[in-house]
Amino acid sequence: MKYLLLVALLLGACAAAETVPLAAPASTSAPGEWVRIDPQPVRINGRLFEPTCSQAPGADPAYAFWFKQGASDGLVVYFDGGGACWDDVTCAVPRLATDRRDGEGLYKAELNPSDEPVRMRGIFDLANPRNPVRDWSILFVPYCTGDVHSGSNTAHYRDPDTGEPYTIQHRGWDNVQVILAWMRANVPQPARLLVTGSSAGAYGAATHYAALREIYPRGRAVFLGDAGQGVTTPDFFSSRNTSWNYQLPASVFGRNAQLTADDDIVARLAAHFPRDRFAQYTTSYDVTQRAFYALMGAARTCDAWTNAMTRDLERRQSAANFRSYLAQGETHTILRSPLFYAERSGGEPFAEWLSALLSEQTPGNKSCTACLAAPERCSF
Repeated sequence: MKYLLLVALLLGACAAAETVPLAAPASTSAPGEWVRIDPQPVRINGRLFEPTCSQAPGADPAYAFWFKQGASDGLVVYFDGGGACWDDVTCAVPRLATDRRDGEGLYKAELNPSDEPVRMRGIFDLANPRNPVRDWSILFVPYCTGDVHSGSNTAHYRDPDTGEPYTIQHRGWDNVQVILAWMRANVPQPARLLVTGSSAGAYGAATHYAALREIYPRGRAVFLGDAGQGVTTPDFFSSRNTSWNYQLPASVFGRNAQLTADDDIVARLAAHFPRDRFAQYTTSYDVTQRAFYALMGAARTCDAWTNAMTRDLERRQSAANFRSYLAQGETHTILRSPLFYAERSGGEPFAEWLSALLSEQTPGNKSCTACLAAPERCSF
């Protein structure tokens, strides 16, 4: 019963974050228009990387990404979200394009029409004058591997209902290696760089931040994690490494990089890149992050997740180059939705706070007031 309730809550939260479908963009390289890139296998340092989605039963393995050339000297690298899976139970509940609702399933197992950035709002609303990156170039990294863009493994699971074995390609890290190779050849050094992502994409943005700074070492750089606070359980930490073969760069995290806990990753990046800016956004009772925390085995997540999240934010705020925006409520993610322009519960409009973060200004940490009491209806 508890598992079914969590799945229902997760589906509702994911469905609410989706945007209105529009016509697909034309394949063109004109400034301001999205171009779909269908990457081919690439050999890097002697290893062949073959782009793929999860290859879950019934899923299309085809992988692609999108790029928009901007008029300014800024570049956004955005990692999309869409759940995660790490064991027999969670990986048996994929989200497929044929599902009646985009929000079904615990993780996106294949690309679907709602993954196209032209269908999204928030920072993808290029006509909104309040959008601080409306004229920047944008590299959009889709997600369909269940591993927060950070896996390099073929994992074997067994369906808990039927007992049938199945395989998942947790190849998010591998996919990004192909995209980085394309960027080296096609996207020149920007004067301003924003590496960001929502939900699972917030973790992917952190995993690949160092590689992007190696490609683009000059200019002003900002990291923003949207609704990916790193609150996980010890059991998940072990599953993450085993099921995904979780990848973190040794240049930042050392020889035993896999031993880095999720809640330490952003702080370690901030320490390694002291001239760059690092930031995180979350709501105080994010329903999707809490639900995944419960799926990891945590109890009483209404209190436990929020307590851990606020403790970790306070610890990161001790770094001079880290900032956070804590908003009121239970919504999940902000960068892809109209909420980007409406949110102001932290004491300042979020869009303006991000604009300051991207500029030479130094915004403060923002937090909602009297927002840490659990909601009246808190089901888990």
